[in-house]
Amino acid sequence: METTLKIKTSDLDIDFINAIKSLFKNDSEIEITISSPHDFGLLKTETKEEYITRINNAAQNITKGNVVVFSEKKFDKLNKQLLGEK
Repeated sequence: METTLKIKTSDLDIDFINAIKSLFKNDSEIEITISSPHDFGLLKTETKEEYITRINNAAQNITKGNVVVFSEKKFDKLNKQLLGEK
């Protein structure tokens, strides 16, 4: 079975997750693809020099400790908060 749902991000909550679960209740695994009409500049074509500069900047940030680190437990907690779960 395949379906396409178009919803507002404000409607992404636990009720939405439960609705998906009820649609596919007999499946042990599903695949979810999320897309946005906006690419946020992620699909911008860049030159080789721009690419190398971006990679070097990322490497420098890592060397300086400018990173965000999540444990699995903290990541799960953040997801639950974003989904409005307790």
